Amino acid sequence: MPFCENNSLIFCTFDLKIRFSFMGPKKQISILRPITLLIVWPILSVINTWSQSPLQVTRPDSSIIFDGVPYEPAWQQISPLQMIMHSPVYGEEPTERTVMKIAYDNAFLYLSGIFDYKDPKNIRAFGKKRDYTMPSCDWFGIILDSFYDRENAVSFWTNPNGLRTEGTIKNDNNFPDEDVNWSWNTFWDVKTAFYEKGWTTEFKIPFSSLRFQVKEGLTGMGIILVRYDAATNEMSTFPAVPPDYNSGFMKPSLTSKIEFRGLKPKKPFYLAPYVTGGIGQENKLNKVGTAYITSTTPKFDAGMDAKYSLTHNLTADLTVNTDFAQVEADDQKINLTRYSLYFPEKRMFFLEKADIFDFSFVSGSGNNLFYSRRIGLYDGNPVRIYGGLRMTGRINNWDVGILDMQTAAYEENPGENFGIARTKRNVFNNNSYVGGMVTSRLGMNGTYNIAYGIDGQFRITGDEYLIVKMAQTFEKDSANKVFDLSPSRFMLQWQRRKLVGFNYDFLYTYSGDAFNPGIGFETKDNYQLLKGMLQYGWLPGENKTIRLHKISLTSYDLWNTATGLHETANSMLTWYYEAKKGYWGDININWFLEDLMDTLALGNNQGSVPPGRYSFVYGSCNFSTSYSHALAANFTCEAGSFYDGWKLSWYANPSATIGTDIELGLTYNLDYINFPLRSTQFTNHIIGFKGLLTLTTKTSFSAFVQYNTAVNKVIANVRFRYNPREGNDFYIVYDEGINTHNSREIPTMPFSSGRTVLLKYTYTFRL
Repeated sequence: MPFCENNSLIFCTFDLKIRFSFMGPKKQISILRPITLLIVWPILSVINTWSQSPLQVTRPDSSIIFDGVPYEPAWQQISPLQMIMHSPVYGEEPTERTVMKIAYDNAFLYLSGIFDYKDPKNIRAFGKKRDYTMPSCDWFGIILDSFYDRENAVSFWTNPNGLRTEGTIKNDNNFPDEDVNWSWNTFWDVKTAFYEKGWTTEFKIPFSSLRFQVKEGLTGMGIILVRYDAATNEMSTFPAVPPDYNSGFMKPSLTSKIEFRGLKPKKPFYLAPYVTGGIGQENKLNKVGTAYITSTTPKFDAGMDAKYSLTHNLTADLTVNTDFAQVEADDQKINLTRYSLYFPEKRMFFLEKADIFDFSFVSGSGNNLFYSRRIGLYDGNPVRIYGGLRMTGRINNWDVGILDMQTAAYEENPGENFGIARTKRNVFNNNSYVGGMVTSRLGMNGTYNIAYGIDGQFRITGDEYLIVKMAQTFEKDSANKVFDLSPSRFMLQWQRRKLVGFNYDFLYTYSGDAFNPGIGFETKDNYQLLKGMLQYGWLPGENKTIRLHKISLTSYDLWNTATGLHETANSMLTWYYEAKKGYWGDININWFLEDLMDTLALGNNQGSVPPGRYSFVYGSCNFSTSYSHALAANFTCEAGSFYDGWKLSWYANPSATIGTDIELGLTYNLDYINFPLRSTQFTNHIIGFKGLLTLTTKTSFSAFVQYNTAVNKVIANVRFRYNPREGNDFYIVYDEGINTHNSREIPTMPFSSGRTVLLKYTYTFRL
């Protein structure tokens, strides 16, 4: 009999079954399905791709007037797309009337929306800041898989205030916290308008801002259109997107195919010079260590970025004297684990097209063969980047990424050259690929580190995925042997990726004792890991308060590769829920078995755990209110035994939206650790404040202040931004570190560890 998933041709094969009788009723055993999965399935997957009938996008007879009000004749000749409720009740008719249309001409993709409200008081128009992403306001957006590879996409969003937010999506958004990058920006525009029943919008996206392929005059892309109403926590989409997946409305594999004829966009050349000016002040100990000396340094600099589309699907970027003065400070963290802390990339140059350079091990851990924060940073200090070149896009069927950057020397660290080459291509179907990566880190003093790897992801059937990754490294004074396990890294993973129903994830990974990716990140070195996750999720029904339940059991065991000795085992039982009104939470029980070979330092060397075997259990819970309200909050609590003592951790993140212009947020993190048998205890507090004032969609003023008791310091970052159009930015940035408990050292520490005030102006020329 034929086996088809979701009433479609996503996967179809034939399963031969034979009946037999043995001491009981007849039973069926499948004897050919494993064979057909590996042989027939790839062929039928290709046939399935060919068989889909795309939606032909309309090229209007008359011009579109870009004013945010889509009522002119050009829009009237286009049929609207049918919206279906995604949540809280999938498949229902949307509560509010929506009219969404798409069109194009030689230069632009146009998107329009008309959004009615039965009660216009339900319009939520919070937020005006560029790249705002909070769910406290109403949203309209498009997910655009421009290559129609069903794995990667870009998305464009606006709210009733007409702000612009865009992001990139990789890995079919299987892990939304790490697969969506909201820091990506490109050239496009949007306008909105209010009317008596709601609001309207028009998007104007240049084809020159997209990467795509033209074959025989046709260009295929995938789209999902999304409307979100914050007051009712209701989301509707085109096409219908089932709630079987986490953030399924942003999964490229669920897009509907559209087709354009005769796209021949221009290939603009963008030149963006910048200038910075300001002053820096630093307090340092004198040579004999008896007093602090204040040094004041004027700061003037200039540089340039350039971008050119070599083809419709291949872009080259050049940067000279790269500057990141406007980047927001990192969130403060306290390390209470055996693993290195991971800090995400925030610099725009490295965030753009970051998906092509991804070669990650163990999703959610940060482990990657390429970690861009290795470039231009040394021990947390910025290092001058002289410049670099990046080329990304597609050549025939291959996704290609090439990056080369040169940095200056900093203290004892020599000037270095960083090189990355990455490529991958689809095989069998749109959700399977094979690829490879090479990285190099060359010191101007003769040192070097080379890493290379190959990887593959294979969609075996339905939501079943097999992921394989292999990598090796070698450096100066070390021999490279292909079959040597010491400098090697492997990963084998089998997943069922689904939110509803039975789900699982099994993983084995190996990291050799000499594996050292010079431009990569590893939370831990020299280990083997076995991990398994079983999960069941269900939707209770439209009359229930809770929209989604998930129960999962996750366990892993980790041991040292070189010695074979056990290090860590963990099991976690979790219940997760989401309510139709937007609040959500989870409850967890964690059990750990830790074998410490050496003393484990905790916090900022505030405490330690001696070598030995420890077994402990603690519970945790998390609750978040709906962010569709002006007042919202997220709370997390952990409490229980911890090695030979116990711990209490508390996190709170309340926020308030005042009108359309002001947003305020607080964060508070408490860690209390007590080892009564050793008469050791310590407490850490991290208190943070975020404020945002947006007078218009082009002007914003933000402040981020953090106080960390572990380091006795207040860190302040204040930014003003004026962004009249894409590529034209003016920033004023103020940074300062303030010492608290100044008398903890001799000589007494100064009030300020250092401060900087910088002005930066960037203007983009389109040639």
